[in-house]
Formats: sequence, structure tokens, C-alpha cells
Amino acid sequence: MTKVITTTDWKELWSESEQNGKAFHKSKGFETIHQGNILDVGNNYECSTELRSGLSLTTIEQEFIDDLVWIRDSLDNSQFGLSFFISGKVKVERHGLTDKTDESVGKYYLECNSDIKETEWWKAGDKYSRIYLRIEPQQFFQSFSEEELEQIPISIRQAVINSKLQPYYHQGEITQQMRLVLFNILQCPYQGLMKRMYLESKAVELIMLHFQQFQEQDINAHSFPARDLSDVDKIYQAKEILLGNLEDPPSLIELARQVGLNDFKLKRGFRQVFGTSAFKYLHDYRLEKARQLLVLGEMKVEEVAFRVGFDSRSYFASAFRKKFGLNPKQYFHIAKNPSSVQKKSL
Repeated sequence: MTKVITTTDWKELWSESEQNGKAFHKSKGFETIHQGNILDVGNNYECSTELRSGLSLTTIEQEFIDDLVWIRDSLDNSQFGLSFFISGKVKVERHGLTDKTDESVGKYYLECNSDIKETEWWKAGDKYSRIYLRIEPQQFFQSFSEEELEQIPISIRQAVINSKLQPYYHQGEITQQMRLVLFNILQCPYQGLMKRMYLESKAVELIMLHFQQFQEQDINAHSFPARDLSDVDKIYQAKEILLGNLEDPPSLIELARQVGLNDFKLKRGFRQVFGTSAFKYLHDYRLEKARQLLVLGEMKVEEVAFRVGFDSRSYFASAFRKKFGLNPKQYFHIAKNPSSVQKKSL
């Protein structure tokens, strides 16, 4: 059996659990703990530690009673960080950014969710745990020189330079060195200030190891020269042009001409920056935009399809069903009444 919850549902369930004495949160110094049994959902534990300006570490442990679909449809703010998986497995789709991806033991990712809505699929009884490093790039890297910034991944460099974070997702493999650092974090022998200093050193070491892995992949893939930020800016410009012309987007050659790149460099660059092709990115964005319009309930399905650039209603319905698992009208009903599908098998 499967339950469906939204971010709003989770907050309400947590609040109810606190009132019933089954959940609590407490803060002491630089640590905040959220822990409890969430009514009819499962157990949740989060311990967040503020390490320094622009950097915090959170240990998360979760286990759910039933199979769960979690629709994260209201993000409080943008998050930029590294997530390392210790146990369990969850399938996640970042709408308009990635297809369904498996997040499981041995993997980690760097992401900026920047208002990206997510759907997550969890299995009942799996004990899921991870370590998450939240980074605020402009604060954390403010003391880095321009030359030093050239040595870090493009996605982070862009976040340091620009005030608005761009959506990004990159998954990597946890190395043996990373495993040792993660073990040290979980087995931290200190308390108080010493604990904070110890965890900060380990968090910075994980960031360094990610940079090292990125540089090795960067060399092997013959990616953009580290000094050429102008090409990356053009890739972002190309994305904005696509998203600004949903109904009649330019061809790849025309898009390349508009931003001043050749089509090969645009194709390669778009995939390196966003993890997918330009028109797959556009396709997913159209479907996510359609989902948002359907939830509002102010337009018919045909109008929504046309608004986001689909000429054929049948193709739109097929693409929507493939991405979200439901027809457009069915999704509208579930989005408005999530409780109506609880305990219903997908």
C-alpha cells in the first residue's frame, strides 16, 4: 500500500505529533535536533550543526511504515549542498531538471534545488540515512581569490558569482577516502566546541574530496576550460531563451547563433552544465509548467497543453503520463486531494 503526502501534509503531521508528545525539537548551542514518531508515517531524526558561516552539517535518519510518495511542492528556500548516502534507497525526480534517479548507498550528489519541485518514492521498512552538507556559496567562498575560484566546479563558481542560484544536479560515487571521513563524522568522539571544530574539518575535507573527483572527471571528459566562464554564461543564456519561448522555441542552430556558440559546443556545454540535452531540458520544463498550471485549476487541459508548447493534446497526455505516472486530469485531482489516494497502490 502506498501513501501520498505533500510538504504541507508533512508539516501538519509533525506539528500534530509534537502536540501529542511523540515528536520534539530542541536547540543547544550550535546544534538543533528534530526527532519523533510522525503519526501514520514513520520515524524521523535530524541533527543539524552550524559549523561556520555558510556551512552546516545535518545527519538524517528516516524509516516509513508504508510505501510513500512524497510530493515536495513548496520549498522554503533554495538549497545548495552535498548529500552522502549511508543506508537505504530512494527514487527522486526533480521536475524540469532530472528524470527519476536512484539515490542509494555508495552514491552522493551535489545539487542546487532552487525552487525545483520534487517527487520522491520511498519503500516501507527501509532504514534511510544520509549526511548532508548545506553550503551557502557566497558566504563560504567569500575569502577565495579569483585564481582559487577557477579551480572549483563550474556550478559552484556560478553560484559564488551570481546572486541567484541556478538549478543543478550532479551525482558521484563515494570513494574510499570519503567513506573514512563519513565514518569519522558518525563516530565523532568530541563534545561542545571541540565537536564543532572536528566536524567542520571533516566537512571541509568532504568538499575537497568532491572537488578532487570533479577535477578528475573534468579532465577525462575534456570539459570546458576552467578559465572560460563566458561560455558557461552563454549556456545559461541559452536556457533562458528556451524557457522564454515555450510555444515556439528556436532550433538548436538558431539558439547557438543567438548566444554566440557553435551548435556542437552548445550541445556539449548544455549537457555538462545541466546534465541533459537542451531540448530534453525544455521538454521536462514544459511538463513541470503544465503540472503547475493544472494544479491552479484555472485552465482546461487543452489550454494548458497549448500554453506550454504542445500542439497535440494526445501527445501531451502521453508525455505527462510518462513523466508523472498519471493523466493530466488525474494529476489535478490528486494534487487537490492528496488524502484521497492514501493507502492506494500505485
